[in-house]
Amino acid sequence: MPSFGGELRRERELREISLREVSEATKINMRFLQALESNDFQHLPGGVFNKGFVRAYCEFIGVDSESMVNAYLLEERKQTGGSVAADPGVLRRTAPEPAPAQAPQPPRRRLGPLAWASVLLLLALAATVLVMWYAGALERWMPAGDSTPPEREPIEETT
Repeated sequence: MPSFGGELRRERELREISLREVSEATKINMRFLQALESNDFQHLPGGVFNKGFVRAYCEFIGVDSESMVNAYLLEERKQTGGSVAADPGVLRRTAPEPAPAQAPQPPRRRLGPLAWASVLLLLALAATVLVMWYAGALERWMPAGDSTPPEREPIEETT
């Protein structure tokens, strides 16, 4: 059974894709791609970058990226001396750790149509009071002239 890097190289060569094409398409440095194919993981940046490199490489050449990421993780564990059997999560994608339990929050209450109508009525009432007060305040500041409108003459009816 070929190693991770050997399998990666074999899949690429079966599709007649050069390493340079992979590098140009994925924007991954050639030396990192060569390190992946030769199982030389010490020359990779590490962390999530390595898994991202494997995913991008596999997606470009048309191979199942998740299975190859799992194969990469297995090979990396073998190289670092970690026990593969001790960590069953290596072969499957693990879910993120759940957040610490918090006290349940009460559901948010929304205003119904009756509440909105009440709010609008109160706003209209406040606007009316404000206008009346403003109009009354204006009368105090108006000049003291004859502010009463002129009387109208009665209209005579003609028959």
